Amino acid sequence: MEKIRTAVVGLNMGLAHAHAFKKAERSDLRWVVDLDERKAAKTAEELGCNYSTDWTKILDDVDAVSLCTPHHLHAPQALQAIAAGKHVLLEKPLANSEEDCLGIIDAADRKGVTLMMAYVVRYLPAVRKLKEAVDSGEYGKPISAQAWVQTYLEPILGSWFASKEKLGGGVLFSHGCHYIDILLYLLGEPARVAQFGTRVGTEWMEGEGTSHGIIQFNSGAIAHLNSSWGMKYTNPPALCQIHLTEGMLQLSRDLWSVEAVTDKGTTTLFKRQPELELGIDTNVAFEIEHFLQCIESGARPETDGIEALRSHRTIWAMSGSTGVQVNL
Repeated sequence: MEKIRTAVVGLNMGLAHAHAFKKAERSDLRWVVDLDERKAAKTAEELGCNYSTDWTKILDDVDAVSLCTPHHLHAPQALQAIAAGKHVLLEKPLANSEEDCLGIIDAADRKGVTLMMAYVVRYLPAVRKLKEAVDSGEYGKPISAQAWVQTYLEPILGSWFASKEKLGGGVLFSHGCHYIDILLYLLGEPARVAQFGTRVGTEWMEGEGTSHGIIQFNSGAIAHLNSSWGMKYTNPPALCQIHLTEGMLQLSRDLWSVEAVTDKGTTTLFKRQPELELGIDTNVAFEIEHFLQCIESGARPETDGIEALRSHRTIWAMSGSTGVQVNL
């Protein structure tokens, strides 16, 4: 089997990608790229590959590139890589506007290259098991889902992360997009949405740092996503709970176990095997493997551009919703 020559651009989020590509059987990791030359050189030494500070200079030596760069760079960089005939794994979001998203999707289709969104949570084994349990009907029909994505992010004043334009919005778009994708994956097509956001506690951000979003699905089920970068002290019961007519399904906060609660008690449906050691690349390894498989087989990735646009459009609709003024 001829290996796929790979490169990773951006070694903050991309560091895990680089380690996963290095371990993947189908991959020949050729390059790591970062504007911080010391970081790039150190990573290249650890992984036994080349490094650069200019990603455009390495395109002739690779077949596929993972772009893990600031959000406002996704569209121009993806388009440049696609124009060069490279397969692209793109960290979330696909792009900061629908126009740019559609442009990337169209370019990849016309060029005949693989375009995949790095929705890492979608490919985790516990999430796949949760989907299987929801779809089985064993626990009845979904009624309500809650997800909690709560943490504290140290202020990054003056960074692209603080800019609403460069980030593409606030916490809901930047990080909550993973879990909007999961809610759509689990519960189907959205019918109505609403969202409230606040900058209280995250005033350094131009967009909201805490968001409460609500989705009602065509099935009648409803879901609530609480996402925040302003919460210093958190203790949610799980990452996600789904209440169904015959039970409740729960995804653990570490994304590695699934439990079912029914009138018969609590049953563990999935748990990480002890022999699977957790490392920097453990979670991303599953999406990296899917990306490489799709390149090899020519199959369309599960989280292709069109699928990514579903969650983006849902978020944009949520962000555009307005509440009713309360007069007491």
